[in-house]
Amino acid sequence: MDIWGADLTVIEREFTLVGVNPALDEFAELAAMMKKEAEEAAASAGKDLATR
Repeated sequence: MDIWGADLTVIEREFTLVGVNPALDEFAELAAMMKKEAEEAAASAGKDLATR
């Protein structure tokens, strides 16, 4: 995404209320996987930005 001439990488993650909302407890494993993937994507985007 290009905003004001800057590169922007958007990292989205779902199931952020697992562990807060008991109705979502069955999705704990999926939420943990999504969190890990989002953190890895953010780290990768940060490394890419740092090399520019």
